[in-house]
Amino acid sequence: MPSSRPRRLFLVLLSIPVLFLFLLYLGSSGSRRVISDLFSTSAHPSKLPDEIFGLLHFVTSPDEAGRVFNTMDDPTRDAAEEVVVQPGDALTAEKPVEMAWYALGSIAKTAQRTRGPKGLGRSLASGGWDERLKVLQEEYPLVVFSKSYCPYSKRAKRLLETYDLSPPPKIIEVDLRADSSHIKTLLTRLTRRSTFPNVILHGRSLGGSDDLMRLHEEDRLRPVMKAAGVEVRWAGEGDEDILL
Repeated sequence: MPSSRPRRLFLVLLSIPVLFLFLLYLGSSGSRRVISDLFSTSAHPSKLPDEIFGLLHFVTSPDEAGRVFNTMDDPTRDAAEEVVVQPGDALTAEKPVEMAWYALGSIAKTAQRTRGPKGLGRSLASGGWDERLKVLQEEYPLVVFSKSYCPYSKRAKRLLETYDLSPPPKIIEVDLRADSSHIKTLLTRLTRRSTFPNVILHGRSLGGSDDLMRLHEEDRLRPVMKAAGVEVRWAGEGDEDILL
């Protein structure tokens, strides 16, 4: 009976390059993502929402109050903040913006609660968007990007006021913000709409004043709002003034 030692030696020699290639794969970023997914404690890892929700959080959250949309070459911005959020890239409204930028105020607050830069790192990694989306859904489901002097914006706001919605629409007077041009560019890219008002319901643009009025005249605005979880307390009478 022939000896099995040559066969075992052959198998050992054959396994050496395979083991070497496997070790190289373990060191790659792709393998780390795969392994992370395999051993994740969450059956459904949370994904970042669409960028429009980043913008909605940015303009509605008290944590972001005072922040404006600027480019990275603005000397008034903190350099460390820029590096953390978007290293090496100019922050422009024409291109996709990292979601962490929109929530930097919230992230900073979380880091303060967890005491130190490690808390900031954990916040950036986890995103925290499940909590932010819940706030948007419950407190700011309807956001109206308006211009304070615009007659079309005034008509849309008057119509929504008549509907007596709960929660009420969050009105963002874009022309009163220092970053009005950036907000317009963002809305154009994210909603394919460049005019005002721009009525956003749960991240989807319903259009402007004419679109809103059309929904009202066709008796579709109430069911649209109710389907989105917004309470309509208007009895359906006395709408003559909003047609002006």
